[in-house]
Amino acid sequence: MPRLTQDQLDERLKGIGASEMPAIAGVDPYRTALEVYFIKVGELDPEALIDEASRGRMERGHRLEDVALQWDKDINGDAFERVNRTVWHPRIPFLYCHPDARRKPWTTSRRLIEVKTSNRKWTEIPRNVEVQVQTQMACTGALSCDVILLTFDGAPYRWTVERDEDLISALLQVAETFWDRVMRLDPPPMDGSTGATHWLNTTRWKSEPEFRADPDQTEVIRQLLDVKRKISAFESEEERLTNVLKFSMAGAGRMVAPGVARVTWTAPTVVRSTKWKEVAADYRHELEWLKETQLTEIDFGETEGKWTTEREQRTFTVRESED
Repeated sequence: MPRLTQDQLDERLKGIGASEMPAIAGVDPYRTALEVYFIKVGELDPEALIDEASRGRMERGHRLEDVALQWDKDINGDAFERVNRTVWHPRIPFLYCHPDARRKPWTTSRRLIEVKTSNRKWTEIPRNVEVQVQTQMACTGALSCDVILLTFDGAPYRWTVERDEDLISALLQVAETFWDRVMRLDPPPMDGSTGATHWLNTTRWKSEPEFRADPDQTEVIRQLLDVKRKISAFESEEERLTNVLKFSMAGAGRMVAPGVARVTWTAPTVVRSTKWKEVAADYRHELEWLKETQLTEIDFGETEGKWTTEREQRTFTVRESED
């Protein structure tokens, strides 16, 4: 299971990788161009954006690469070889890729291999994957790329993506424009991404006294308040529609609207909740008393029971139909 070396990880700060191009092109469902920008200029640690669940999914995908490659070979009989190096674009010095593998012999196949894992089968190649493999083909000179998809249900599927010169030309222009921003320290417009939020919340801002908002800031404030009002209205409407459905089901646990959604309403279960504000208040009181008396132990026996409450709850779920 080849992993990126530390040198290869360091190289990521020197240019744009094929896996980052979907974000820069605006088709990545998980990252934005602004996040990539912050990483490139050293303002954001990419590790800070990865939670444990995401890290687990990434590790699972990495460990399953060899499984998917060998399984695909067993089915189709096509030989492959791993590509354990960084491949830089021959003309654009800041564009590179790390292909998973390529078909043997490379001199005649000119075919890359990219392995993906998913919890469900695709009906078509996702746009972010299309952009990634087209960038890989631009860097390597490949004429096509086999995308091997391993799901949790059966053998891997193979999708073949042919080289698209028009798309590659457009992507190279996007990459050059983005890298020019990086060199000029000119960030893309602010967005609502996790990376942008993390950067804003962890940056050490200079403390300033209250100031008057300029016209642009005032307009943003108006838009934000308008969005908040709309969200509140939508939440109220969601609650009303949910109650209408619950009432119409007359206590039933399941309902299906063919081609629309499946509704489940679980049986009542006992849910225990903790009143954390009361916990904090009691601890603060007891700790202050402890400090005054210089005792070493605190008995919370009299207060512990009032911190939790129990109630019956039924979980109501509406899942959109996939067909």
